Amino acid sequence: MMFRGALVRLAAQYFILLVLILGFFNLLVYFTVSQALNSREEQDLQHSIRLARSALNVTGETISANSQVLADPSFADTFVRVQQINSHQLVMPASGVASVFSSPLLDAPVTYAKEGQSFETQVSTDKDLFVVSTVPVKNKANKVVGVLQVAQPISWVPASLNRLERQLILASIVALILGALASLLMALRSLRPISVAFQKQREFVADASHELRTPLTLIRTNIEAWVRRARSAPPVYAQNVLDEVDQLNRIVGDLTTLALADARQLLIDRKPMELNDVVRDLMSQAQPLADERGVHLKPELNGGVRIEGDASRVRQLLLILLDNALTHTPEGGEVSIGVLRQNGHAKVTVSDTGAGIPPGDIPHIFERFYRSDKARTRENGGSGLGLAIAKWIVDAHKGDIQVKSSPGTGTRVAVSLPAIDDPPTPG
Repeated sequence: MMFRGALVRLAAQYFILLVLILGFFNLLVYFTVSQALNSREEQDLQHSIRLARSALNVTGETISANSQVLADPSFADTFVRVQQINSHQLVMPASGVASVFSSPLLDAPVTYAKEGQSFETQVSTDKDLFVVSTVPVKNKANKVVGVLQVAQPISWVPASLNRLERQLILASIVALILGALASLLMALRSLRPISVAFQKQREFVADASHELRTPLTLIRTNIEAWVRRARSAPPVYAQNVLDEVDQLNRIVGDLTTLALADARQLLIDRKPMELNDVVRDLMSQAQPLADERGVHLKPELNGGVRIEGDASRVRQLLLILLDNALTHTPEGGEVSIGVLRQNGHAKVTVSDTGAGIPPGDIPHIFERFYRSDKARTRENGGSGLGLAIAKWIVDAHKGDIQVKSSPGTGTRVAVSLPAIDDPPTPG
């Protein structure tokens, strides 16, 4: 599918944004509810402490309790223990919660309460969790004459929070599933105008390339006929026109190839083939060009390597790399082509001793119409599309292409294609 990578990235960005918003919302809800529950629990406890204080009468160093106040229905879940300073208990807790007030965790708060300080302590039993407030009881002279302890069950707070967690998790799972679908739909909707525009541009390039072939062919045919029929030597500009027509034909051919490749209309006819045979054939054809330019062509073929590929496209790939190497290698330089099998892959390397490529240009050399040396490339007839086609051929064969170069030392292009096992030798 067109723009598949962009679609996945855009959908992933939408989904990540949804996850962040959902996570922030869940945290906000959880902490808001947690604060509200804890605040309510604290308010209930303070209300119970005030009610318990109102039930106590302090006369001198004697404390008495009003049992009617403590029997109020609003006091049903509240348990009270009152101790005088001599540890005499005026109000006894119910037997079911006696273990709460006898917890060793309350020893220190009782001691501090006798010194005039207040404490809140959480005490757990086998069945429940309580918060116990330990406060001093003072007479009118502000002297501590006893200790008041008020206990309330608070298990409902963590239980409510646990239920909230489960509900948020369930709601988040449903929201993430729906959000993933929504992200995909939003990404599709966002990319649709771009996809349509790119499709129209691609069709225009393909149609324009096709329509340009015929007039270019006619121009070349007429110029050649004029040159042949000329009684005197043809002017130099006639040959220049022919050269430019050839250049335009190459560009049109490259544009057509890339347009059809983008439209997935170029089929790759994969068949078992021997790379060494292709390289030998190309080197024999390129040898006259290398001799003309004074470049030494060096083969480095290490045994046979078979791949499953389209012979015409693989040949085009290697021809592009070899032509680039010969074009950018000065007289007296060397171009070598190596083929070997490595880690289950056929590795083809094309190395030259040319001027090299600046480091800043290497990431862009596979872009269409990009030229590292625009003046020299244009002079040599390059269109800036060869390496883009080479990259497409490598990708179509599920391979990899890498370029290493430094100015003044040359360039090395390595192509890695999946190799296939050699056929068994008949016994």
